[in-house]
Amino acid sequence: MVTVGQWLDIWLEMRQNLSFSTRRLYIQHVRDYLKPYLGSVPLRSLTVARVQAMFAALIRTNSSRTRPLSYATLQRVRGVLHAALNGAIRRGLLDRNPAHWIELPSGRRPRAVVWTEGREAHWRQTGERPAVAVWTPTQTAAFLESSYDHPLHVLYLLVALLGLRRGEAAGLRWCDIDNACVLQVSHQVQDHNGRTVICPLKTESSVRVLALDSISVSALRALRAERRRRLLGDAALTGFLFVNPAGSTLTGSAISSPAGRYRAATTAVSCWESTSATGCVRTRTPARSGCSATPTHAARAKPR
Repeated sequence: MVTVGQWLDIWLEMRQNLSFSTRRLYIQHVRDYLKPYLGSVPLRSLTVARVQAMFAALIRTNSSRTRPLSYATLQRVRGVLHAALNGAIRRGLLDRNPAHWIELPSGRRPRAVVWTEGREAHWRQTGERPAVAVWTPTQTAAFLESSYDHPLHVLYLLVALLGLRRGEAAGLRWCDIDNACVLQVSHQVQDHNGRTVICPLKTESSVRVLALDSISVSALRALRAERRRRLLGDAALTGFLFVNPAGSTLTGSAISSPAGRYRAATTAVSCWESTSATGCVRTRTPARSGCSATPTHAARAKPR
């Protein structure tokens, strides 16, 4: 008799059309949550009560942790189980889907708040901070000013002014910028088990053409000239705008975590750590939040 765990393995193997990141998430949910609680249960014996008990145990077990499971994670776990059991129904292995009737706590998506001086003071005193916070224009300008000597300063500038996701910024190529000062966002870079891979964007609507302002144009021209001078000629412009010291394509983690010498910049660290442990682009980016750098600070973009 097929168990839930065995069917989950079969179902994952059949889902060959999943993107790498989605497959990785499904595997994680199956491994960490579904198999430990339901893996040994015969598939045909799975009941609503058994599945409900699993979620009750997950909520109870994780409530004592520093970062308990979010409502969104619980919903995603249920979604994976629901999809897998629907697959079993289509193959005649199950008559109905127990996951369909599960009740979970309703959670609201956290709304972004502005990272004001008062909230920063409260964070420094108590360690508490909002789930999602965005910088003010002054804080964004301070960050760009403090990152002036950072190798990725121009990248941070484009993220701040254009609202690019970090994978989109890492995937920018010189051929994506034309002479009319227009930038086309058509792909992203992801880390697939230590291997950098160019992937389609998250959604079709993510493909877009952006007009570049004068600040961004000046920064990119300076970066282009610097790259040509260092690597001798147009051959230096056939690849990506931003690379690591070895000349390889960047990953999201490289963008989110500043280098050691950059951590010494007190002002930047204040802005960086205030929003998210993983960096400015991990939270809502300034441009997506109606926040942008001031021209006075942004115009100092320095090529690397």
